[in-house]
Amino acid sequence: MHRKPLLLAHRGTSVLAPENTAPAFDFAMEHGADVLEIDVRLSRDNQVMVFHDETLERTTDGHGPVRERDAVSLKNLDAAYHFTLNDQQLQRGTGIQLLTLTQLLERYAEVRVNIDIKDADKEAVVAVGQVVQRLGAHNRCVLASFHDQQVLRCKQLFPKLKCGMSLAEIKRYYFRFVTGQLQGDRHTAGLFQVPVSYYWLPLAGRRFISSIHRGGGEINFWTINDPEQMKQLLARGADGIVTDRADLARRVFSDLE
Repeated sequence: MHRKPLLLAHRGTSVLAPENTAPAFDFAMEHGADVLEIDVRLSRDNQVMVFHDETLERTTDGHGPVRERDAVSLKNLDAAYHFTLNDQQLQRGTGIQLLTLTQLLERYAEVRVNIDIKDADKEAVVAVGQVVQRLGAHNRCVLASFHDQQVLRCKQLFPKLKCGMSLAEIKRYYFRFVTGQLQGDRHTAGLFQVPVSYYWLPLAGRRFISSIHRGGGEINFWTINDPEQMKQLLARGADGIVTDRADLARRVFSDLE
């Protein structure tokens, strides 16, 4: 393995604590996570909230789009309202709130954070980048998005911030790989954050991973909760594993040390 792999905690954990909340991130840190993987959306008053869905119903006692509520209103919601563990709702009504990005970066002041921007508009990128810069966290944050335009905006507006590759960039790279255009050719690869396969595209082969490393890139796989699959990917050269189960992953990672 060409570098020490990273354990990225997916929303802290989506299994053992309410996702994207302080208890979930605390769980991740207690079990040796290297990076907190988070999602963010803007509130009505342009506060960056740590939250995945476009609407509030799945995880909170709120209703409607996140974008239609101001930050104070959002923080008054019960962020653990629908969380269950062993079919029990043990954390409903215990005061678990949504976090702002500012709160998260201040609470975990020395921790690396992978920020997935869920909104598709320019205001979201600007707001996220400004928070990261204001707190001096640019050296420990990665910005990413499933919206290709957001990745382009990240690179244009905040060139000092590290950005994950867009889906379009990954597809182009993969096409060059399978057609042999990268063989014997000097090329540059970025940060791949991918599943083991995307529709019909297999992304976890040794040759593909080696190609990315030859281009100076990195590849992290999501969302891997099975220890045997973690071991397999790490053996192939994966640079990071994104998981809901930092506790299980830490045992796998410890065997590599």
